[in-house]
Amino acid sequence: MASPKTVWYLSVLLVFCSSLEKQDCLETPNVTSEESPTDGSQVPSGEKREVTATLIEKVGEVELDVYNIPLENIHYLKFQVKSVTYPILISSVLNVTDINITTECSSDPSAFRCRCEDQYSWSCDQCSSYGSCGEIVDGKIRGCLNNYPSDGKFCQPITNPSPTTTAEPSTTYGEMIEIELDMTDISATLIDVLRASVSGLTYPVLISNVLSVTEVNFTTACYPNNTCSCEDQYGWSCDQCLSYGSCDNITDDSCGCIKAIPPYGPFCQPITNLTACPTPSPTPALPAEEETKNTLNLQFTMDITFDSNFNDENNAMFKDIDQTIKVIYKRNMRGFISAKLNRLKSGSVIADFTVITTIVDNVEIAKAKADIVSTLGKKYQIRFTCLNNTIFGSGQVNEIVVADCKLDEVGQKTAICQEKGHFSVRENNCVLKEIENLFFLSQALVGTGLPVFLERLRNSTFNLLGRIVASPATISTIVNILKNVANVSRSTPINKPLMKNFLETAGVLTSNGAKASWDVLNTNLTKNESSAFLGTIETFSNFLTDDFFDIETSRIILNKTTVNNSINNLFNLNLSVLIDIPASEASFNSITIITFDSLDNVLPARNSSSLNNSVNTINGKVVLVKVNGTIKNVTFSFDVLNKTLANPQCVFWNFNLFDGLGGWDDKGCELQSEKNGTVTCHCNHLTSFSILMSPSIPAVLRVALEFITYIGVGISMGCLVVCLIIEMLVWNAVTGNNTSYMRHVSIVNIAVSLLIANIWFIIGAAISDNEKKDLPACSTATFFIHFFYLALFFWMLVSGLLLLYWTVMVFSHMSKPEMLAISFSLGYGAPLIIAVITIAVTAPGKQYIRDNDGVCWLNWTESKALLAFVIPALTIVVINLLILIVVLFKMLRRGVRDVTQSDERNALVVIARCLAILTPFFGTTWGLGVGTMTTPNNLGIHIVFAIFNSLQGLFILVFGTLLDKKIREALTGRSQVSSNRTKTTSAATSSSGGLGFFRIRRRNVFNVSAAPTSGPTDAS
Repeated sequence: MASPKTVWYLSVLLVFCSSLEKQDCLETPNVTSEESPTDGSQVPSGEKREVTATLIEKVGEVELDVYNIPLENIHYLKFQVKSVTYPILISSVLNVTDINITTECSSDPSAFRCRCEDQYSWSCDQCSSYGSCGEIVDGKIRGCLNNYPSDGKFCQPITNPSPTTTAEPSTTYGEMIEIELDMTDISATLIDVLRASVSGLTYPVLISNVLSVTEVNFTTACYPNNTCSCEDQYGWSCDQCLSYGSCDNITDDSCGCIKAIPPYGPFCQPITNLTACPTPSPTPALPAEEETKNTLNLQFTMDITFDSNFNDENNAMFKDIDQTIKVIYKRNMRGFISAKLNRLKSGSVIADFTVITTIVDNVEIAKAKADIVSTLGKKYQIRFTCLNNTIFGSGQVNEIVVADCKLDEVGQKTAICQEKGHFSVRENNCVLKEIENLFFLSQALVGTGLPVFLERLRNSTFNLLGRIVASPATISTIVNILKNVANVSRSTPINKPLMKNFLETAGVLTSNGAKASWDVLNTNLTKNESSAFLGTIETFSNFLTDDFFDIETSRIILNKTTVNNSINNLFNLNLSVLIDIPASEASFNSITIITFDSLDNVLPARNSSSLNNSVNTINGKVVLVKVNGTIKNVTFSFDVLNKTLANPQCVFWNFNLFDGLGGWDDKGCELQSEKNGTVTCHCNHLTSFSILMSPSIPAVLRVALEFITYIGVGISMGCLVVCLIIEMLVWNAVTGNNTSYMRHVSIVNIAVSLLIANIWFIIGAAISDNEKKDLPACSTATFFIHFFYLALFFWMLVSGLLLLYWTVMVFSHMSKPEMLAISFSLGYGAPLIIAVITIAVTAPGKQYIRDNDGVCWLNWTESKALLAFVIPALTIVVINLLILIVVLFKMLRRGVRDVTQSDERNALVVIARCLAILTPFFGTTWGLGVGTMTTPNNLGIHIVFAIFNSLQGLFILVFGTLLDKKIREALTGRSQVSSNRTKTTSAATSSSGGLGFFRIRRRNVFNVSAAPTSGPTDAS
């Protein structure tokens, strides 16, 4: 089926031909002529004789120039032209006798060429004028021109017919054409089928009586991992192997696999056509004394007692160790020259020795070290602490080990063996080979090679993104590549495709995954990698072409647009930054604005007042503004990213601060306003701008708050442990009836829930304090803190519901197993459901925990996950307060005369007292917690919340345990328990001691009951 464009091209050609029928060049007139008789007689005047019309046939040739046609449409057009049956009837007087495609012009990065189709060629004068890229045969160019002919004369037929008198015998010419077909997005299965089909053909394959296919071969297969392999008997040329990087061993003249897809070919060529790689002239070997010598200072530790006599060179141990070192290192190391034991020193016994070699191979050093341990280990107590590490091998405590990088990396890693038996990496200089190769290519880069190079750089960074962002050394190398590219751009106009590839490469380095690597680079105060990175973007953007365009990548947005000098110019960038330039300042006609979504991952927050500033945070998008003129009045409005921060500073990046290290400076910028989450700044110059903000609570007060919190939580945990120990000691004495039993079950679970929640709170705080936050561990801590704090409130609800049940439902009695099942289902089941749903909904979007201040707790700013705790907790507080109102009303109205035992009456009063005190206390505590979220800058709320949150355990111990008279009697041994006699209690007996809360005054009521048969009765 013909494509729409192909049909359109053919239609244009035919319509054009049809239109010529109306023009003189293709007229077919009826001719009336006045003829004289052949016999000489005259024709009478005024009399005309009609003669037979003579038909005149005119041939018109139409030449149609079409351009911007996709390659696949050209191939299809050729096929359609060849398959048409001629002549084509246009009208009764117009036929199309033939259609031919004569000339095809195309461009690639190296040249512009115009090629002739079969049976057409360029004339010799055109060859001389425009330059030939083919061979001259019989005075005509049979190939192509190096330019587009300005005279409009395209390829002409090879033989133009001319009248001849003598017929010459025809000569048959055979022409061999090689066609290279590039096919993409083909499945591996289809490739195998095509390969099998091609190999099974019998050649030649006859296409027509003048065309046959002599051979079909597969040459190149490229894969999604950005590698291209050659088929059998084909290979890559030596220059392609070196340019793109070989993924196999380069032979004398080719390699079979390269690490990139050549954007413009050529692809694999027959091995017989490849020329050998240039062989460097052999360098005469240097004499041994002139070879480079490397001195390695090594040591190992022996777990024996040091003796100063060990350093006597005639000492048997000294001689034994010295000789063993020489033998083992000579056996294991190429280029070995000498080895010598220098001394033995204390610290158990440490053997310092020197090895001199011309070849340093870390694998050989590790093998020799292992041989030392296996040979001398038992005799001198030499043991490895760090064992069989896949990268660093084995090592002793405090031993520094150097290891080679992976096979596709260059450089070395250095680590030190820790006492706990693992290696800690001290330095990682590993750089991906692909990036290293690109760096070397960038050093010789010229403007004409910029498009291909930037496309390859962009593809490499995207394909290797995960490994790049995790490697500080690789990031540093890419920054150096971008520096070289920026230098080349000074002499090359930068268009939209070039800028987009550049920004997409830069965007990889600003991703969230690269933050840890940039933190490592920024701690090195001898290098300014982050400042240099921003500088390359500024430099590259200086040389944009005059076109106006927008580029939007996933992390960086560029807008180049015009400026109106008659009105104020407002630029709203991604709804996060607003730039206002007054009309009076618009003395330029274009402006370039680059907005960075995540440059805060790259640039440190140091400002002009402090090199090591750990308080400030980049709290707005970073925006780079460039104009082709000067400006002294511009206003920026930034949306605040973290609304819990305050103290905004309007700043720009000053490349000259700290002796060229770079930092944020506020010179020339001032704060205008801060309201509704927007900070407005006014500046008198242009460069890269943002805002710095810091916690509203001063550092000294934050330390004091942390001190109060940790001390209070420690006291709270101690009180909870005491509470549980007391409950364990008096359990049998105070759980004599169902009411008392369930009351103590509730208070024990309330204490356990709060204790475990506090433990996880300490764990979460430790995780938050780490420089490198462990997100999975932080999420785990947040889940358990959420779950157990909810369990605390739901067990408070269980206590309230039990109090309501025993007070209101006096004639309904549930068994102990039923009450336990309901209580545990509500106390732990409901919190578990809420906690699981919360993490399931918010964690996939990375909005489960707070990421703006490093605290391991539920997110508030993005997902409002904190509501999954606040709403259930405050709802329970309200329910318990309503229960208390109902219970107090019932007790004041008719007392507790339906309760038959004083023990039950005591338990109800204790429950009511706990609810009356603990419910408002817990509710107030977490109400203040919500206040710290909604008004983070209020210091008073933070202080009160820290105090209340720290004393929860103390309140449970005091009001849930110590103020219970029955518990105190059990502890002091004054509880009078009898299981064999009847006991009468008076209504005047006080139900509880302590503060005497909820004491009930009774008149004319006496309770007489038998002792219970299943246990003591005076339990609470």
